[in-house]
Amino acid sequence: MREGAVRDGLTRVVVCGMGGASLATRVLADSFRATGLTVLDTTAPETIAAEAARAAATPTLFVIASKTGTTVETDALYRFFAARAKPEQFVAITDAGSPLDELARAQGFRAVINAPADVGGRYSALTAFGMLPAALAGIDGATLIERAQTVDVDAARHLGSRLATAARAGRDKLALEPPPRVATLASWIEQLVGESSGKSGRGVVPIVQDPVRTLRPEVETVGEFSADPLDLGKEFLRWEWATWEMCTTLGVNPFDQPDVDEAKRLTRALLDRGSSTASPPGTLTPRALAAAARPRDYFALLLYATPSERTSEAAQDLRTAWAKKTRVISTMGYGPRYLHSTGQLHKGGPNTGLFLVVTVDNAADLEIPGKSFTFGRLQRAQALGDVAALLRRGRRVSYMHLHNIHDLDRLKP
Repeated sequence: MREGAVRDGLTRVVVCGMGGASLATRVLADSFRATGLTVLDTTAPETIAAEAARAAATPTLFVIASKTGTTVETDALYRFFAARAKPEQFVAITDAGSPLDELARAQGFRAVINAPADVGGRYSALTAFGMLPAALAGIDGATLIERAQTVDVDAARHLGSRLATAARAGRDKLALEPPPRVATLASWIEQLVGESSGKSGRGVVPIVQDPVRTLRPEVETVGEFSADPLDLGKEFLRWEWATWEMCTTLGVNPFDQPDVDEAKRLTRALLDRGSSTASPPGTLTPRALAAAARPRDYFALLLYATPSERTSEAAQDLRTAWAKKTRVISTMGYGPRYLHSTGQLHKGGPNTGLFLVVTVDNAADLEIPGKSFTFGRLQRAQALGDVAALLRRGRRVSYMHLHNIHDLDRLKP
């Protein structure tokens, strides 16, 4: 497929997907420095508009990736780019018979790849969801698969048992410290561990890029990773085995995500009646949220803003301030990306989170063809829907709406 796409002038690849449908691709693109491969897993209008401008300048192949074929963000991105590109510029990866499968065949996509129905999204890194984008970018997928087949399953399961034992002993925070070359692997593991384990009041809280690296009694640290990007397939499979063993030992189902759908349902309700920026009843002020911190809690900054280096730096500064003030460890996630990652853990895991949900005004908005709402409205509704879902679970939540990202500094406790 890569040869045909290049022959037709499609030299860039953009993967539109969320969570397990795109995170492995993000790891591969970053680790192999594949500059022609981009992952679009946001509803931020500014990011989408910038990608549209690049696609207008350089012919682009869009990979629409969704296991269920109903992911609202992926559907919105497809609708937006379908109004600007030809059907032969699209490839679908989805389950056979899904709405996306039917749409792609009806519209005449360049290709439709059916994913294995018995492999869940977050365990699909070595299926077409990860391997097709890798092949399109010229990454050596054959070697990734070959090395994955050499994984020591017993050692992987031992790692999972170790993590479960640590969690039961009170060390239920998992600090992930891969080498810089494959640093993005931590975000993929974060999704795998958080969404798989966070249920029935149990779970392990992954910590990625901790800006305040201090020894804490509730933290288990893993820093044993291969620095060779060609070993990523082996790392994917190692952590899938480890996560299965960990969840089985903790007594939770590693393959479901029962608390994710409520946030989606509440988001749809907000879109139907029109979303606002008002804090839902029951939310705390940032000051009150900080005062509610208890030993062994964790702080989660959930940020609905345009992902960028500047925004991430501001977020890390805020994490640092909260960690020092509350004396708890911190996490951070961009919305709505985190909804498909740690969102399950936040609502179904242990009630030890302090959640600061932040939305930021968009400089401009974008219409979604065929929908009554814009990307900006979708983004806001997803934030408020998640706040409502967290409150229904009795979580400690603060919600703040800012005019620009510079105001993030005002949220320091």
